[in-house]
Amino acid sequence: MMQPSLLRQLLVWIVLPLIPLMLINGWLASDNARASADRAFDRTLQASARSIAERITVEGGELVVDIPVAALEMFDPNFQDRVFYRVGFAGASTITGYHDLPLPKPLPDIGELSLYDTHYRGEALRVVAYSFPLYYNGAHHQMLVQVGETTSARQALASRLQRNSLLQQLLLAAAVVLFASIGIHQVLRPLREVGRTLEECGGDPALRLDESAVQSELQPLARALNQTLEKLEEQLDARQRFVADAAHQLRTPLTLLKTQAELTAREADDARRDEGLAALVQSTDQAIRLTNQLLALSRAEPWQAQQPPTPLDLARLAREVCGDFVAAALAKGIDLGYEGVEHAPLAGQPVLLRELLSNLVDNAVRYSPAGGIVTLAVAATDAGWRLSVQDNGPGIPLAERHRVFERFYRGADTSDSHGCGLGLAIVAEIARVHGGSVSLADAPGGGLMAALALPASG
Repeated sequence: MMQPSLLRQLLVWIVLPLIPLMLINGWLASDNARASADRAFDRTLQASARSIAERITVEGGELVVDIPVAALEMFDPNFQDRVFYRVGFAGASTITGYHDLPLPKPLPDIGELSLYDTHYRGEALRVVAYSFPLYYNGAHHQMLVQVGETTSARQALASRLQRNSLLQQLLLAAAVVLFASIGIHQVLRPLREVGRTLEECGGDPALRLDESAVQSELQPLARALNQTLEKLEEQLDARQRFVADAAHQLRTPLTLLKTQAELTAREADDARRDEGLAALVQSTDQAIRLTNQLLALSRAEPWQAQQPPTPLDLARLAREVCGDFVAAALAKGIDLGYEGVEHAPLAGQPVLLRELLSNLVDNAVRYSPAGGIVTLAVAATDAGWRLSVQDNGPGIPLAERHRVFERFYRGADTSDSHGCGLGLAIVAEIARVHGGSVSLADAPGGGLMAALALPASG
């Protein structure tokens, strides 16, 4: 399944949080718009109520109420809002205006204004009540002026303010998406350059990416790609060396086989023909041994050995390998045996470890003299397990021990013409795959001891 583009994913993560934020902001903008409209129109109501109160006087002992025309005409004429007023004694009779205009609850204190919403004659009404003192008819009275207005104009103003706010939010969101798209496109340009470089030069094993050309957050990715490319280059080099070595090493025995076959075919003497056939069998065995060791070495290469480790018992595996070489040991009168722990749990690759043990035991049996002793042992250490194969053969000179682990190296003093110089190279490669190491030392009493150290985790 194809993944969406990184640009689209980043934009989605930018836009999605904006949606609830815009909804919350829209709700807040709606409240703010209503509050702003109420403040604007409430000031008009308050000014109208104060203007009316200022025109209430006592003349010649009579109460005079002169409603100024401006007090009722100051409201927005563009809407068909209706204005209602009432002037009277607080909580008592009405002097003028609409006597049934609802009173505020509670009544405002003298000198105070009270704003409240109510319904009057089937319409929503916003009313201001202004209380003030008046000396009349030999007593102090609390007067109350009420001015109310229907709410069409203020609702229209609130809607207009809300629409303007929402439009600004939409324009701002569009600008955020636009600039975010441009910014993300620019930020991802180094990543596109990396992709273009890999696409154009992907066949070059020596390719390396410039880590400084990408942002710091992408540098670990570039570094990991460089490390992967470096490992791939090493693996390609190793494969090429392996193929070249294998071709070189197989050419000699195959050429020998062809020559021996041709010579044997021309022999008329039965005895000499039988000798030739025996030599052919021996050369064929040597070629088969070389081929098997080349295959084992190939399996031990890093690019082939990336299999998940399997729980196994190293001690049991060692005893099984001893059993595989019993016949070869008996043919030379060699005492082959195992000593050490009963169980040695380990996580590793059984096929490779069996190949390692087989090469060590095979070398020990091959180079030990008739009637010799070969001992395979497994012991526990602080770091894991120590496996050793000890013989009483001629050993390996100290000066050559660092070279015998090289591929196809055979010591100058070896008396075995059938070896191909791969056994210890295979051992070293398999040990490295399992995180261990192999070393050679003189065996007690003479001979050679090959020791393998393996971590418990394999």
